[in-house]
Order: sequence, then structure tokens, then C-alpha cells
Amino acid sequence: MSMPTPEAFSPEVLANAGYAFGLWTGWGALHSLMAARRVKAAFELLLGPRYVFYPTAYSAISLWTFYLVMTKEPDLPQLLWAVEGLPRYGMHALQLAGLALLGWAGMSMHGLKMLGVTQLVSLLRRRPPEEADMSKDFTSTGAYNLVRHPMHAGGILFLAMQPSLTLGGFVFALFGCLYMVVGSLFEERRLSRELGPVWADYARRVPMFVPRRLWGQGGR
Repeated sequence: MSMPTPEAFSPEVLANAGYAFGLWTGWGALHSLMAARRVKAAFELLLGPRYVFYPTAYSAISLWTFYLVMTKEPDLPQLLWAVEGLPRYGMHALQLAGLALLGWAGMSMHGLKMLGVTQLVSLLRRRPPEEADMSKDFTSTGAYNLVRHPMHAGGILFLAMQPSLTLGGFVFALFGCLYMVVGSLFEERRLSRELGPVWADYARRVPMFVPRRLWGQGGR
């Protein structure tokens, strides 16, 4: 495994790393604010029937601001580690498993509707768009029968299992993992309010991130 020299992390480099983390944190705050229940309710009141396209606009703004942060992020090419040999292939395999879990989760749930893609396609086909409704779209089958947050679990696995990582990549991976963990906790509170006993029963049966079959009958 290749490791950096201590000289690589000067005060300026560390300050740039902190600035980059702040940029990503700002993006995460905006992303979360737009998904907040009260903000969505305000836009629903303001937009009326056109609110059905809010998920489409939400996705577009999220992607645009994500691109802006990437362009503003300072370059941090300092290598933190580089795993070689058989362990490298093992880490790549775990990354592929994370991507597979992401894809499986998207197929298991109405992911395209949550992103606003289904509504946009309906608009292009001149059909009445169907609004995302968690009470109808909630599912506990497929990937959601394995863990409660398969998209976040897959994303964390992909980010955490990088065999080669620069300081810039580490900053993004750290932000991404923390954001998905915290986001999952807030999402659980929201789903508990919206789904009530349905969510309570589901949460008792299915672990949060790690499949129970991998660790016996333990907790979350």
C-alpha cells in the first residue's frame, strides 16, 4: 500500500480540504432544505397543480449545484493510499456490489417518479402526470427487504471501498458517507410520521444498513 509523506499536508493543503468539505456541506444543506416537508408544502401552495413537477426541478437544481461545487472545489491531488494486488480487486468487487445495490433499489421502488423523470415523460407525452406519493409508492420488497436504506447503503459501500484515494476524493467520500447516514436518520423520522404503524413494523423486521443475514440476529 502506497502512503503519502507527512510533508504533503501543509497548513494550506489542510485549509483547502476544509474549504472543500464546507462547499459540499453547503450543497448538502441546500439539497436537504429543498426536500424539507415545510419547504415542499410552501411550494405546493405556491405552484398549485404544477407542484407535480417539483421533483423534476429538485433533481435538476441538485445536479446543477453539484456541478458548480465540483468546479469550485480546490484541487487536492495528494495521495492518501493506493491498495495493490488481490485486496484491490476485493475492494473493487465491494464497490460493484454497492452499485448493484443502488440499481436494485431503483428497480425495487418508484425511483424515477421520486426524481421527477416519470412526470417529465408524462408531460412530453401529453399525459396527466402522477405525483409521487409515499403512502402508495412505499415498498418493502426487493432491495428494501434486505435493508431499509439500500440506496444509501450502496452509496456508502462504493465511496468507502475505493482502493486508491486522493485527499480530494477523501473529502468527498467523508462528506458523502456522513450525509447519507444523517439523511437516513432524518428520512426515518419522516417516514415514521407519514406511514405510522406500517413503518414501525417494517423497521422491526428489516435492518437499517447491514443485512441481518451477514451478522446473525443482532440489532441495526
